[in-house]
Amino acid sequence: MTGNLQLYIKNNAGSPLWGAKVVSEEQPEGQLKVTGMTGDSGIVIFNDIAAGDYKFYISRFDYFLVEVLLTVLEGQQKEISISMTAEQSTTSTITTSPARISFADLAANPESYTGKYVTIEGYWFDGFEIAVLAERLEASDFAEGNMRPAGILIWATGGLSEEISSKLYLQGNNATGYPAHYGKVELTGTLEYGGEYGHMNSYSYRLNIYESRWIDLTP
Repeated sequence: MTGNLQLYIKNNAGSPLWGAKVVSEEQPEGQLKVTGMTGDSGIVIFNDIAAGDYKFYISRFDYFLVEVLLTVLEGQQKEISISMTAEQSTTSTITTSPARISFADLAANPESYTGKYVTIEGYWFDGFEIAVLAERLEASDFAEGNMRPAGILIWATGGLSEEISSKLYLQGNNATGYPAHYGKVELTGTLEYGGEYGHMNSYSYRLNIYESRWIDLTP
């Protein structure tokens, strides 16, 4: 006894959200955990999953977690639209001009920039359980033409503007099975160093983004 499920994930303005991770926390007996990630359309589809009750968690690096309870009916396709709320940064509290720094500055004296309001240029990369500003991009061994972040990696919170996000290059074929996005950007925000940040506490730096600017890049 199976049915189909289609989820349309959007922001509060009604625009589709790519890169939203959808994972079932509870599912009918005998059904394996259901996981997926939205593409540029904001849609993820699960076909032929067990009919019954589900609890899903929906997450994206710059949006608040959403919990959804739903029931999949036998022989039917259930279609649900879900809105996510962005984690907003409060720019009005920033009254000083940012210090313009480079990754070389961070490598030389990282402690001096913790808690500082900075502007830094680098390479954005996001995908399955990753959203970072990287010192550089380098070729990935997984597939021809693929890129991966390298050098110093800064975990990014607060997210890019919708305008910048729409310009990112799509990398569809990845080892994780989920799409990734990358591009060259300039970010302004508050930098932290010395903690354990991001997924699996794997990052020594974190940047809370206030502003983002696109820089043209030929992939």
